[in-house]
Amino acid sequence: PDYGPLQRASYALVVFVVAPLLVLTGLTMSPAVAAAAPMLLDLFGGHQSARTLHFGAFAVLTLFTAAHLVMVIRSGFARQVRAMTVGDRT
Repeated sequence: PDYGPLQRASYALVVFVVAPLLVLTGLTMSPAVAAAAPMLLDLFGGHQSARTLHFGAFAVLTLFTAAHLVMVIRSGFARQVRAMTVGDRT
């Protein structure tokens, strides 16, 4: 099966949605940042909503990372590490 479109979509989701959401909600939970930029509190609906969104984004990123670890282990851990470190794809 061709996983290209699914892979591109999942990477785009993580890079352009999940990661920025983690950063912004993390900043929103900081009292100093929230005082300096109260529009973040308005954007996320308060501290508790920011915490909930932050946890959800964290869970998505954790599952994304776990899936990648499983794929590396299933395809041969030593071979994958060698390919990543020295470029050997045999």
